[in-house]
Amino acid sequence: MTEDSLPERTSLYRFIMRRVGDPWVSEDLVQETFIRLFTYRLKSTVGDSAALCFRIAQNLVRDHFRASRRASTEELGDDLACDAPRAEEVIMHRQRVAAFQRALDAMPPLRREVFIRRRLKGESLRDIAQTLDISEAAAEKHVVRALEWLHQEMSRSERARPRATRQEELP
Repeated sequence: MTEDSLPERTSLYRFIMRRVGDPWVSEDLVQETFIRLFTYRLKSTVGDSAALCFRIAQNLVRDHFRASRRASTEELGDDLACDAPRAEEVIMHRQRVAAFQRALDAMPPLRREVFIRRRLKGESLRDIAQTLDISEAAAEKHVVRALEWLHQEMSRSERARPRATRQEELP
């Protein structure tokens, strides 16, 4: 089976566009057609890929119209907003978490232990000092130095990020 037996993308697009009338939907259906064709070809032998491709497209067009009749559509206004964060925000958050983890891993073990117990687990300085056999003042200094270290490392990480990404953050 060669790819030469596939229909041209433009002829498939025109075929779907004549039936659907929407260029965006047509593009989606062309992509879905090729995905289904290639998936089918992985499992079975196909005699005429072009014919199968147009049959798949025709079935997808039917499914599209069936779904559009079932689904009630409503014009979206400006007041409807998704509460979920944007993809860029999720990526930036993950990058910050990774930078925080790297900075935390780079700390001396005792400082990291004191910081995690105090700031992340909420233990008192007295309990930390007793458990680690250090003074409360030493435990407090470890927390302060850990915060300074994290601030420096996070700032360094922020400066190292590409400028285009930082400009996208602005509202």
